[in-house]
Amino acid sequence: MRSSGGKIVVFTALPLEYRAVRARVPDLQRIDHEAGTIFERGRIPGTNWEVYLAQVGQGNQGAAILTERAIRMIGPDAVFFTGIAGRTKHDMALGDVVVATRVFAYHGGKQEDTFKTRPETWPASHRLEQAARFAVLDPNWAQALLPAGREAPEVHFKPIAAGEVVVNAQASTLQKLLDEHYNGVAAIETEGAGFAGAASMADQVPALVIRGISDRADGSKQHTDNGGFQLIAADNAAALTIAVIKALTSPGAVEAELPSSRSDTIDAPLIASAPVGHQLKEPLPVPWRRKLLPLGSSEGATMEVHLIPEDSPRLPMRQMNQLKDDLVSLGRSESFFTATEEVSSVLEADFAAAYVRDPRRGRSVGLVITGSGQRACWESLPRSSSLHMPVLDPEHTQERVADLLQLLLRLHDIPRTRFAPAMAIDPAEILTVMSLDAARVSNSAVLARNGRGGPVQIMPDEVWDAATIGAAVPTIAEELTLRLMHHFRSPNDLRQF
Repeated sequence: MRSSGGKIVVFTALPLEYRAVRARVPDLQRIDHEAGTIFERGRIPGTNWEVYLAQVGQGNQGAAILTERAIRMIGPDAVFFTGIAGRTKHDMALGDVVVATRVFAYHGGKQEDTFKTRPETWPASHRLEQAARFAVLDPNWAQALLPAGREAPEVHFKPIAAGEVVVNAQASTLQKLLDEHYNGVAAIETEGAGFAGAASMADQVPALVIRGISDRADGSKQHTDNGGFQLIAADNAAALTIAVIKALTSPGAVEAELPSSRSDTIDAPLIASAPVGHQLKEPLPVPWRRKLLPLGSSEGATMEVHLIPEDSPRLPMRQMNQLKDDLVSLGRSESFFTATEEVSSVLEADFAAAYVRDPRRGRSVGLVITGSGQRACWESLPRSSSLHMPVLDPEHTQERVADLLQLLLRLHDIPRTRFAPAMAIDPAEILTVMSLDAARVSNSAVLARNGRGGPVQIMPDEVWDAATIGAAVPTIAEELTLRLMHHFRSPNDLRQF
């Protein structure tokens, strides 16, 4: 069982990665595990976090064993893996840093006439990913953590792939596998899967992988290593890891800020403060899904989420054409599209889209980027097999809105503009409002809105910068969901959403 103390473990694979972290944690003390593993313990300056450092060597198996061992011995509040990786995307520079939003173990599969992938995947801890997004909001986040004169690296929030092979060939069979089945990943390395899997199994300890890009994974590794990029990448990744730890709420800070429990203290509700967006005089215009891709005749209730740019340069058709393919890759890598279903893609004058329509399963999902920079996605509401209709569950809806907002932020590099979130249910005639658990056992349901026609739309009337949206996703998702559910409450409806 994990302790309630403020403890964090940071793992690395290579000596140069370990030294990069070690240089940023003063006054380290050696601690030996009974099995021989050596840890060093110190404290991050300016925080109450006690940090343990461990070097696991290369490979997923060793990473998994030592991660599990450290969690048992130390009982940390969170674990990090930091180090270097090869890039798989051409839009990243050497020295850039990737915060892994998801880790894929890409070697899983079945060999028949063709190789059929069966990957395991682990998402990043939401808490740690949010801390990373918050940390890099400050343009000077790296100033005290990197050598004088070195600019802060570009930070990307994207999936990564982890296997057992160091990739250093542009046209290898493995590169073809990665391109066909894991095209959304930004980097490739050899420890993240073992680390993430062990953390997930150990009582869901929050875990995050942070990697600096040291090579191009295309045969030029010796050249880039000789150029010193391993050291630069490891140093940048270590700096961001420390910045993320500093951005975490210090252990005990929440309790210290709560009112005293003395009998003479006035009881008052505690309301969490939320980031405030800029209210627009008029909502921004929205090309809704119905306008972009006409609804199929048999489509059931579908939820769509949009980020509308306040002011963004128009995307050139060349970039839109590339984004059309990227939408398919990202959708698969984020499990928005399944590995087996056929995804359609389309490029029009005003937008690029990737989508699935499967009337037999009542499934409709899609991703869109418009020439104006609008990002949109949609998915069918879950259906109840006993009620034979879509179910709008407020709690489930809020969770999915948060997930979809995160997905929209990952579609491609966000320009320096503000975005207004919007959402809708369309069509919104045949559905019921209840919890999914209740729907599974119910034999009857009340038709929402008395079956009235027309979509329910939450207009984009409040703008935020992209980084703030990323840091405040749960709050924004809650607000959008509450506005949505208001439209499904009749005057005599006493239910509380």
